[in-house]
Amino acid sequence: MMRGRRPMTVRRTWAAAIVAAALLGAAAPSASAAALPLSAETDDGVPIDVTVPESTDPPAPEAGAVDDAQLRWGLNRESSGGAFAGGCNFLSAGRAGDSGGARVWGAGDGLYSAQSGDVEIVKATTDGGWERASFATKCLDAAGNPVTAASTASSTDSQVVFTGGAGTFGTDGVDLRWTGSFTVAFYGGMTYWSATDPALAIDASGNGRLTATLSGYGTSMEDMTKWEPIAGRTVVLAELRDVPLTDSGFQILPEYLGVSAAGADQAPRTDANAAYWGAFPASFLGFQKLTGQTGYWLTSGGQRDPAKPATSLIVNADAAAPAIVPTTNESATSGGSTPRNEAVFAPGSSPEATTGAPEAAALGAAQSWSSVQRATAGLVPTATDLVTPLVLPIGGAILAGLVSVLSVLNLTGRLRFPWSKAG
Repeated sequence: MMRGRRPMTVRRTWAAAIVAAALLGAAAPSASAAALPLSAETDDGVPIDVTVPESTDPPAPEAGAVDDAQLRWGLNRESSGGAFAGGCNFLSAGRAGDSGGARVWGAGDGLYSAQSGDVEIVKATTDGGWERASFATKCLDAAGNPVTAASTASSTDSQVVFTGGAGTFGTDGVDLRWTGSFTVAFYGGMTYWSATDPALAIDASGNGRLTATLSGYGTSMEDMTKWEPIAGRTVVLAELRDVPLTDSGFQILPEYLGVSAAGADQAPRTDANAAYWGAFPASFLGFQKLTGQTGYWLTSGGQRDPAKPATSLIVNADAAAPAIVPTTNESATSGGSTPRNEAVFAPGSSPEATTGAPEAAALGAAQSWSSVQRATAGLVPTATDLVTPLVLPIGGAILAGLVSVLSVLNLTGRLRFPWSKAG
């Protein structure tokens, strides 16, 4: 009988406990109310502890909180252009493993990937859209032609796209973090480095920076057998100024034009190179001293200098419904209607009027030109915190293994190295 009547008694006791809670003023507890313990017992004298639980409603989200922000960037046109050896420079998803030396990547090496977790590599299509890249297409432009180092306008227009960014996004500032890695490979993979877990911080005035943990491998022209891993370190990938903050997304050109880089073998600014003279951030250049790629990220005096300025960086609050979807080759097809970074241009100036930049129209909206020296100091106007060459004395060289082949072509006048002063 006990087993038959006990549940009924317990149910009556629960009801009594709830009534008691109401009488004590604890009915309908809110999310901020503490749980209220009550005591009751069955008809048999068995004690029952009854606790009125706190609300299980989720806490209100932080203002501007997002969990699927998108970051897309091609760094610069050099990163997706033709190379003097190895086919091309390209982007790869994920953190590439150790190739074992300065050599061109093969399809079966397992080093290249177009997608890894929340990271994807996309490239331009002929209709102005985007498609996922592949090992077979990583060196082909939108029309399917191999890119060439002979023209700085030749590019695959590739971008790395991160999704799943978490943090805050709004007109009061941005604080976002993404999980994942991408790799930048030059000369077909003979030299490469990776960026992991990028973070973006922008204050209410629109100034900030994109950082990541960079790692890779260093090589040397003086010692063709050198291949040394570079431990990860936090590096500034992009300095941002006057970001047009909104609640949905923005597009901005990172600082490059007009930025000087003391101690990094930057070529002097002249009338001829004023349209594209500049440099990437100081800590980034310091890291590239270890990889041997410094010359690709500043004006070095070489013929590829017009391809080195930073291209547009785009951030969307919602990757599933992005507010800004860039269109490739827009300047050539619709008169350059893509919004440009006004911080780069002085009033009344325009890339079309810039002298010394004959390829400006062909480069498209992703590459904006300016012949205007900044009147105000940049966020990092001078690169002074470069890594000292004593850490890994590679002297700004590109690759191990290229000397024996490329030097012959250079002497015959058929090839100019990217760090060459000619061109």
